[in-house]
Amino acid sequence: MAIPEVGYSGTTDSLTENALLDERRLSFALRSGAGILFAIAFLWPAMGDAALIRLFAAYAFVDGILVLSAGGWSPRSRCVWPLLLGGCADVMAGVVAYAWPGLTLLGLVNLTAIWAIVLGIGFAAGWAALRQADGSYLLLSGIAAGLFGRALLSYSGGDAVVIATWMGLYALTLGILLFKLSLRLYRFVPVEVLAQRGGLFAVRASARSRRRRAS
Repeated sequence: MAIPEVGYSGTTDSLTENALLDERRLSFALRSGAGILFAIAFLWPAMGDAALIRLFAAYAFVDGILVLSAGGWSPRSRCVWPLLLGGCADVMAGVVAYAWPGLTLLGLVNLTAIWAIVLGIGFAAGWAALRQADGSYLLLSGIAAGLFGRALLSYSGGDAVVIATWMGLYALTLGILLFKLSLRLYRFVPVEVLAQRGGLFAVRASARSRRRRAS
């Protein structure tokens, strides 16, 4: 049975952006959970230099794997390439922090600052490409990463507790922003995307949900 045509006020580009973000909502949710868990670990008292380096390496690597697990390297998905490049930066930073022999706390601060700034650029570029679907959560994530990197570049001390606290606050902030973004994506999926995936029943379900939101 043919599916009746459903009207939609957005553009084709907006639909594509919504579909691309919809494909990554599980990745955003998992990144949010991982960020909050790592934030708790970073904020744990009495963090030593070696433990901090290993913890940062684990956090960056896990975050990068969760970013890249959603895929999206095809030309159709070029809007999310900045996010994927940020995932590559995550993995590289994690590997370098773990494998660099004799990495000092100052070296970790410089590595983390560069990593955070690269992530901030990736988030901002992703927001510029997906702003019709994202709202402002990717932009806020980019601002948070950029401010974190700038703060690290201006820090000249060598206190592991201070650095761990800053990392924990950044991971917590990013986790909250990605959690809100994943909630937004789970609450709203475009009608056309649902129609492609679930047929007429999905279209009817989406129409009912829209009526409930309007009431």
